[in-house]
Amino acid sequence: MEVRDRILVESGILFGKYGIRSMTMDSLAEEMGISKRTIYERFKDKDTLLLEVIKYYKDQTSEEAHRLIEQSDNAIEALFRIIKMTVNQMQRMSPAFFHDFKKYHQKVFKHFSQPGEIRDYSMTRKLLETGVQQKVFRDDINIEIVNQTIHALFDLFGHDSNMVDAGFQHKDMFDHMIIPFFRGISTKKGRKLLVDCKIILE
Repeated sequence: MEVRDRILVESGILFGKYGIRSMTMDSLAEEMGISKRTIYERFKDKDTLLLEVIKYYKDQTSEEAHRLIEQSDNAIEALFRIIKMTVNQMQRMSPAFFHDFKKYHQKVFKHFSQPGEIRDYSMTRKLLETGVQQKVFRDDINIEIVNQTIHALFDLFGHDSNMVDAGFQHKDMFDHMIIPFFRGISTKKGRKLLVDCKIILE
């Protein structure tokens, strides 16, 4: 692995575990066993590093999502696998990361707050269209509304979600939000698949 990629990977792990503010460029260098100069030769400041870290992990997530789609037998299974991957990623992140990101790195936060900068809406839209073609999703659904709703549901599982703050367990949230939502947009064939795919979320 090239030095630049190693810095991105390990910085991402450290930011996610300890928060962004507590990991100074000095502490990052110390944790990675490299000089601070080595980091600054590749990233001009912490904001630039953070921006590139998020882009790197976004690309990795996109590659993994495409792999999951290829391994899935139908659109419902693929969407469930992507949902589980996304939620697992959120759970691994410290609440301090999201707090620090919003409060101390507003320029980078605003950049990634733009639609499509973090989430790949085109991928989930394509899966919905494929599901309609496979006759597992109803052909009368509004693809754009459903697609936006799926991503809004993703947000409910994050550390800054009111649902999580209220103490609701992820399994209960899956059972009472995710499953009913997909049942509502599914055909009879799709509803049968939901029974098999539900185990993916458990």
